[in-house]
Formats: sequence, structure tokens, C-alpha cells
Amino acid sequence: MNRLYYIALFICALLCGCTADAVSNVVTSPDGRIAVSVDVNGEGTPIYNLTFDGEAIIENSPLGIVTSAVDFTSGLQLVAINHSSSNTTWEPVWGERAVVVDKYNSIDATFKSADGNEIVIVLRVYDDGLGMRYRILGDGSHYVMNETTTFSFVEDCEAHWIAGSYDDDEYAYVHTPMSGITLENMALSSSGNRKLPYPSVNTPVTLITSKGTHVALHEAALWDYPAMSLRYDAETNSFISDLASVQEIKAPVELPFATPWRVVIIGDRAGALVESTIVLNLNEPCRLEDTSWIKPMKYVGVWWEMHLKLSTWDCDGSAPHCATTENVKRYIDFAAENGFGGVLVEGWNVGWGRDERFDYAMPYADFDIDEIVAYGKERGVMLIGHHETYANVENYEEQLEDAYDYYQSKGVGSVKTGYVGVIRHRLHNSYEMVNHYNWSVMEAADNHLMVDIHEPVHSSGICRTYPNLMSAEGMRGQEWQAWNSGNSIDHNPTLPFTRNLAGPMDFTPGIFDVRYHNTVNKAAKNEKYEVNPNHDYKFFVNSTLAHQLALYVVFYSPIQMVADLPDNYREHPEALAFIRNVPVDWAETYVPDAKVGDYCVTVRKDKHSENWYVGAITDDEPREVTLTFEYLNSDTIYEATIYRDGSGAGWNTMPQKYVVERCTVTNVDKLKLQMASGGGFAIELVPME
Repeated sequence: MNRLYYIALFICALLCGCTADAVSNVVTSPDGRIAVSVDVNGEGTPIYNLTFDGEAIIENSPLGIVTSAVDFTSGLQLVAINHSSSNTTWEPVWGERAVVVDKYNSIDATFKSADGNEIVIVLRVYDDGLGMRYRILGDGSHYVMNETTTFSFVEDCEAHWIAGSYDDDEYAYVHTPMSGITLENMALSSSGNRKLPYPSVNTPVTLITSKGTHVALHEAALWDYPAMSLRYDAETNSFISDLASVQEIKAPVELPFATPWRVVIIGDRAGALVESTIVLNLNEPCRLEDTSWIKPMKYVGVWWEMHLKLSTWDCDGSAPHCATTENVKRYIDFAAENGFGGVLVEGWNVGWGRDERFDYAMPYADFDIDEIVAYGKERGVMLIGHHETYANVENYEEQLEDAYDYYQSKGVGSVKTGYVGVIRHRLHNSYEMVNHYNWSVMEAADNHLMVDIHEPVHSSGICRTYPNLMSAEGMRGQEWQAWNSGNSIDHNPTLPFTRNLAGPMDFTPGIFDVRYHNTVNKAAKNEKYEVNPNHDYKFFVNSTLAHQLALYVVFYSPIQMVADLPDNYREHPEALAFIRNVPVDWAETYVPDAKVGDYCVTVRKDKHSENWYVGAITDDEPREVTLTFEYLNSDTIYEATIYRDGSGAGWNTMPQKYVVERCTVTNVDKLKLQMASGGGFAIELVPME
């Protein structure tokens, strides 16, 4: 057996203050690198410890939950330990790999209160991390009042985080030690008033120890329960679960009840976090018998032009309306020319820009939905409908079932939902909204609709259970580059190791006119578009064009938007060729070289061919990386088409300058490539006959 196994057992026993009889309280990962112990301290509080490769990461961390009937945070006895193991595989409908290994060792630890009530704490240890949940036994209706799950870190780790909020995840990432999670630094993440009034973070939050161990904290299988933020306690260097609610009651539950999993993702390098499958594995298998209608795709949209103020969502005559039959057909033609599967149309329905409720079955007069759907079907292009709520969830819930029936009857195959603003009488992350989001996904499945949620509760892997939940926003996406303060240059190299760990993200990559020069000049001469005099276009996409191509590999989503205006793609046919070819459904995924917030090199294999793809991005520091190709077949020569930054390119100097090169590679070759400031590269590897 692995020597580290015995070292880990010994360390955990010491940290618990346990005797040799407590060895059975320890569970290790199948590969022996992670060891977790569970016990009670002198106050009868359940505690756990975690080590990785013998390094103490989390120690003496309290666990507990309080219901309206029982306080399971102290005065408990550990009365039973049950060990179990599992080693299976499963095949996702879509994903970052064709086959997922679900292999773990587990402990069910039963604790009893003084009055005889019992709770089971489940600790499931994979090679890539730990999942913990509470199973509250008994029957009847109860309320969850508090949860005290704690992550007490041994050292003041390096941290990549956003400010804690019950309502918003569209914040800037901050890079500090854990001790830098302060109210002052939370203001660097967001200047808004929706963040929490005490030091806290939203998950996933990513931490790096002095030895280079990478840890991310999140949750999985979020059902019937509030989303978890983490309050930071500087005195104990701990994160403590903070359930989204403005009331003393966090959630009503029917016993027996199991909470969402609290997840610790662990690896010895940054890329190991991205390669982890623990969040998906902690969710239930797919509940849909027929998934043939679920289609991963790239799509274009009547969308970016509104963010650039070239047209409007509403139809009040003050500016050109975006969602006209004629304009949507132009996008459908572009999608069909390039093999893109769908066209998103925002601003199609009555209710935009007025003090009235949205009507989700009433198109504007200049939008003929039947003609558009028929036109798209003839060309193999799906209409992706849009349901913005402006945070009026009550109005949406009144119409939701009929609205989805309407889409199904019209032949619409996908819906993008949106919840901009402060939700009336609820919080975005409250259990009521968690249930709303999940209900919308289940209702969509009944109508064979794929779903992309904007302004969502953070993803937690339920796309395994309902794979029609294709993607979600939940971060500062590319739209922030058009009309707000923009994103920092290290934002993109941070996202794979933070937000994207939670699940697929709809970032909307692929902007070619990164400085909007072409857009503004053409708009001034175009009969359709008019430059809005109140929009000075001072914001821009702070990356190179090659960086934008690489995002299709680096960022994961089974639906990827081709976000720029069609005319801007026609200016760069060679670069557009990469977007046409790059898949969205993968057989294998590796991240061989990366540093959180600095750069990321991602390698993926197409699920439906023998082609491989490489994407690399960097922050404002130019970098040279050396690629190896040991993952390629040993008996095959591949043609590599490389899209890289041109000489003199940079996010603020000639960002559209790129070079396309071709060469051959084998699995023993090495290739050095340069990335410009804010730049990157993308590679397509195709087997040669």
C-alpha cells in the first residue's frame, strides 16, 4: 500500500487528538494522497481534518447544522462509522470527457444528540477532492436555521476570490492572501451595494498553499436549499458556510433530508482543478430517458449589436429595433453559411423598455416567429428564444409553463433566460430562487427545450441530472467589455480555475473587432445601424484576436456563442475557419500548463473525430510556452494549423494582428510558441492519412 497512506493516517490521528482506536475514523482517497478524519471535540462538536500528500490543509474544522427541532453543532456523540467504496464509470450526454470515472471511498459518521436525535455526516473522498453532506434523519416538516460547516486552513493561503453576495456573482476577481479578504478589498471586487456587509466570498473560491497545492471550495447538487457563500473569520483563518437568506429561517425541509454537498477540490497543480470531475460525480445520474433532442452547438445572436448601442431591445421607434424578421434572417443566413446550429434573438417580445410586464407569447409586430422558424429549419438553424424577466419572477412564474408550451408549439429548441436586477421579495441565491431555477430546467425538459440561464444561482453540477441545462452565466462575461468598467486583463486566465469549475459558463467569446473601430465606422455608413451619440465606445475588449479564438478551447460550455457581428467575421475568414471547426463536445481534457490568473494552456480531443485542439491565453505579460504532444497517437502524423499573435500584436497594440501557420507534429515533438500581452494562440491538430 502507498507509504503516504500510513503517513496521512498518523497525521490525522495526531490532529484529532485521537488514539490508535480512532484509525477507523479516517478515510483516504483511492490513490492514497488525500486523507480525511472525522471525530468530535471536547464540546461534542463534529470536526474533520484533511491532508494531501502528507501536507495538513484543513484541521479541526467544525461541522454542524441547526434545525427548528435540534441543534446538531455541539453536545453530540459519535456513535457509528460505516465505510464504503465505489468504482464505476458513466457517460455524460455532453461534457469535457466522453467517460467519467466515479471512484471514491466514503464514511457515514452517525452522531447522536443528548435527546436521542441522529444525524449522519457523509464524507466521500475521491482522488480529486472531498464531498461532505448532512443527512438529517427522522420525519416531518422542519426548518433549517443555520449551518456551521467550516474550512479551517492551516496556513494563510494565496486566494483568488470575488466578494460574497446573496444576489450577484458578476464581480471582479481579487488576488490576495486569505487574510486579505476584508471589507476594504471586497470593494475592489465590487463597488455595488449588493455584496455582504462582512468579509466573505462567493464560491468557487480558489486557494494555493505555500507548497503549491491547489484547493477550490464549492458545492454540488443544490436542490431545495439556499446557495452557500463563505464568511471569512480572520481570527481562525477559516471559511464558514453562509446560507443566502434575509430571514432567520434558511429553508423548510421534509425529513429525512440530505443537504447539498460541500466540496473541496484538491490537486498538486492548477490544471488538476480543471480536470476534476468531483462536482459532477456528486450529482445524481441523468433523469431523462430521451436525450436525443439535446444538441451541443455554436450559435450566433441578435445580441452584441444592442450592447454596442447600434440597435435596441425595445420597439418604441427611438432607435432601430434589433429583432425584426429581416434582421434575424440575416443572422440565420450567416449561421447557415458557417455551420452554426442556432440564432439567439433577444428583444422579440412585448414588454421591453416600458413599465409593463413581459408577455412571453406575444411577439412585436415586426417579428414573425413562424416565418423565422420555418426559414431557419430550411437552413438547419435553430431559433434560440429569450425570456428576460427584469427580476419580476412572479410574472415569469405565472406564464412559464404556457411560455415553454408556446416555444415548443412554434418549433423553438432552446431558451435563454435572464434575471437582471434585484428580484422582488427574494434573493437570487435563496432557496426559493434555487427551486425556481431548477423548476424552470425541469419544465423546459418536458418541452424539449435546452436552457441557458443568465443571472443564475451558481452552477452545482445538476446538468448531469438534467443535461438540457446547457450553460449559465454567473460571472462578468464579455458583455462587460462593451458598456461598463470592463474586465481586468487577468480576468480570463482566472475564470478556468474559479467560475468554470462550477460548470459550463456562457462567456460569449469570439469578438474580432476588439476595439470596435470597424463596428462604429460601418454603422455610420449602414442604413440599418445608427451610432448612438450617447455611447462613446470608450470600452473595448482588452485581448488580441488570437486570444479570442483560444477561448473556445480554454473556456468550457457545450453551447458557445459566436458573439461578434457577422460583418466583422467576414473581415477575417481565416480566423473564422477556426471557430467553424472547433467542437463544443469533448472526449478528453487536459490542462498541462497554467498559473491561476496569469496564463492557461488547455488541450481537448473532439468527441466525434480524432482531432485535437489546443488553446492558450495570457494576461498582460507576454509569454513563451513549450508544448508537448504525448497525448497524440504514437503512429500518426498530425497537421497542425496554428492561429497565433502576429509580430507587434498586443491587447493595446495591433490586437487584430494574427498569423496562421501550418506544420506537422507527432507525439514526440515539442513546439515553442509566443503569446503577446493579452494574447494567446489556438491550434487544430488533424490526423494525416
